[in-house]
Amino acid sequence: MASPESKFNTSICPRCGAGLLCGMLAGDAACWCVQLPLVMPVPAIPAIAWCFCPACLKQITDERQNAFSPPGD
Repeated sequence: MASPESKFNTSICPRCGAGLLCGMLAGDAACWCVQLPLVMPVPAIPAIAWCFCPACLKQITDERQNAFSPPGD
């Protein structure tokens, strides 16, 4: 997968406004986000896809995993 430095930004994070490379929109075989646990659906149609930057998506993933973890885990 190409690094964000080797391609132009393809998206703007709706949470913080940072530019990012969305692999799905950039035409990569897989996006960096598939490495994170699945905590919300990803749109199947690239034209309607929106992406969070790595920092925001990691925070969202952590928050959602913590919200559904049993106490004491």
